[in-house]
Amino acid sequence: MNEMLDSNAAAGLLGVTERHVMRMCDSGKLTGAFKDKGVWRIPVDADPRLGRATVEKKMEDSDELSGLRANSRKQALKRLGLITAFEEFASGQKLKGKSRVDAAKMFAASRGLSYSTLFRLIKRYRKEGLLGLADRRSKKRFVNELISAEAIQMFNSLYLNQRRPSAVSCINIVRYTSESQSLAWKIPGDKFFYRYIDRSIPEPVKVLHREGLGAYEAKYAPYVQVDPDSIEPGSVWVGDHHQLNLWVRYRGKWFRPWLTAWTDMRSRVVVGWHISVSPNQTTILLAFKQAAQRYGPPDSVKIDNGRDYDSEAWTGQTKVQRLAQKKGYIDEPLVAGIYALLGIGVSFAIPFHAQSKPIERFFDTVDMQFAKSFETYCGKSVAVRPDYMKDLLKNEKAIGRAHSLEDLAELFGQYAQVYNRSKHTGRGMDGRSPTEVMDTRLSRRALAEGVLDLVRCVWSKVLKVGKNGVTFNKLTYGQFDTELLAARGRKVRLNFDPHDLSSVHVYDSVTFEFICTAEQNLLVKYGGAGAEDLRDASRQKGHALKITREFKETRRAASMDIASLAIEARRAGMKKQSDERKTQTLRPVSTPLDGQVIKVRRQKAVKLVKMAAGAEGTDRVLDMDFDDLKPDSDYHSVKLFDYD
Repeated sequence: MNEMLDSNAAAGLLGVTERHVMRMCDSGKLTGAFKDKGVWRIPVDADPRLGRATVEKKMEDSDELSGLRANSRKQALKRLGLITAFEEFASGQKLKGKSRVDAAKMFAASRGLSYSTLFRLIKRYRKEGLLGLADRRSKKRFVNELISAEAIQMFNSLYLNQRRPSAVSCINIVRYTSESQSLAWKIPGDKFFYRYIDRSIPEPVKVLHREGLGAYEAKYAPYVQVDPDSIEPGSVWVGDHHQLNLWVRYRGKWFRPWLTAWTDMRSRVVVGWHISVSPNQTTILLAFKQAAQRYGPPDSVKIDNGRDYDSEAWTGQTKVQRLAQKKGYIDEPLVAGIYALLGIGVSFAIPFHAQSKPIERFFDTVDMQFAKSFETYCGKSVAVRPDYMKDLLKNEKAIGRAHSLEDLAELFGQYAQVYNRSKHTGRGMDGRSPTEVMDTRLSRRALAEGVLDLVRCVWSKVLKVGKNGVTFNKLTYGQFDTELLAARGRKVRLNFDPHDLSSVHVYDSVTFEFICTAEQNLLVKYGGAGAEDLRDASRQKGHALKITREFKETRRAASMDIASLAIEARRAGMKKQSDERKTQTLRPVSTPLDGQVIKVRRQKAVKLVKMAAGAEGTDRVLDMDFDDLKPDSDYHSVKLFDYD
């Protein structure tokens, strides 16, 4: 309902006598005026001057302008009058068939200003109210005129907090503090604070302090742009996990599979990958071995901060140990991880910062080009998930034609080949495919034979050899092992196949020197052991004591490392590999695992010879080349043993 004025108030606003107003009411010049108990009631919209004056009076008395200087308040009211006059003019022109823009140009020309300025004032008024029309050439000075500095500082400290308090609660606390402590702070109305949040607090500041560093890094933090030509193809790999946005059937259930991938940072080649139900250290090892076999190991890797890629088995240090050092720095002599074994440098991606992991762009491409081609594509979030997905997963026909994990792996392998051969238009690619860029590298690193097989197995954390050998995952190994006897109290790491825990390979935790292959300990039943079991256990215990006493005499012989010399001789005679399109120089990589492959094979062969001769208790073996016992390649009818 419109606000009503009496004749006396209307006379004051119109600048005429009350008698003149009454005559205007009688003649109908003030539309909507009527008598109520002998008094004229005049609506404020009966005359534009009444509405404008009433609004200006209200604005002058409002809290919104109470903190402004007189000049700023006068200017805001003047601009409000300009906007009100234009709206009246535009309404009249609309009745004549004129557009709002044409009306604005005509009105602005009559007032000596551009129509763009007029529209800018209207936009500011709609967004910020009367304060938006005040002089804002100095924001800081403008704010200080409306609110005490102490009050705005307290509001900032309350509002910019990761608990994300509401603006209302922060305003109430500021007001209460001022009143309860008699501080007499100048505090404007609530609208001021809302406009202050929108206009004066930069968005990056709000995100950093209210949402945290991760959100700030993802949305606003600048990142270093790397010159792609400064990176040699094949020298830097980036690895990460990604859950594909599609469903497959696995063991009678629906699963969203995970992709573990390594990509080359320069050429963008997908060098290695593995698809699984859940990502873990094993999937990383499988993908890395696949990549290293095809392209040779890289000089360095950039990996995620996740617990799998960032595990102790890969970096040789726990997160606590690494974070205690300088950020981004790893002391290679102290690192006893797989990357250090292969002479690979490690850098860790910034948490929540997609730009620090270029592989994230590849995962987006996989989602667009690969995942969306599946019927069971579920989208990146609930907001973009197809409406039919819930019913589809229950449909028997859909279940029958669903892809298995193996099918998906085969299809992704085909996609990866196509991706590597497709032309790219990204920075530094110059329209070439990833494979073409990779082919431009001048050299390729090469590992000694068998080293990659040892690396592929799972590595344990640092363990200590005790009286009964070494214990891992509640299993004990090497209780009576000859080589492990001399390692009592020594810190070691175990290298094992997770699918066969009957034996493990034991390595020194610092030098990664191979010690032995330890078998799982056999437990003797308490109270029910047979005489033969007890005699065998006692015999092995006595044998362990004998070996310990003779260690002094056998130490020199044990230190001879003929296998390492054989590996070095083999490496020296390596032939250069050639590529059909470009010849690449092989760069042999010397690692702590060099020579360990031969030791592992020799020890296995020795045990097989002892078993064949019925001399398991013998601790001295004829020094011979066990390769001579293997049959020739053209004769396979008789085979004593095979330790490959």
